Amino acid sequence: MEQEKKREPGKKKENVKEKEKNWIDKAEEFIDETADKIHESKTYEKADKSLENATKKIFRKAGRLWGKSDHYFKNQGDKKDTK
Repeated sequence: MEQEKKREPGKKKENVKEKEKNWIDKAEEFIDETADKIHESKTYEKADKSLENATKKIFRKAGRLWGKSDHYFKNQGDKKDTK
């Protein structure tokens, strides 16, 4: 009788760990399926395209400002030399 009682807690621990692992696996599977659905949606595609366009605009503006500042600093050096 005592041996049976000793085996039962071990089985319970294994069952709990197994259940936890199953829950984790199910949660990961659900997350993966949902992420795939989101990536395939039209809304995600529109948002991705908008973000790409916004990023391009930002980098173009930054490039223009970089060029203007570079030109400004080059001209500042010329003005100081002439005085």
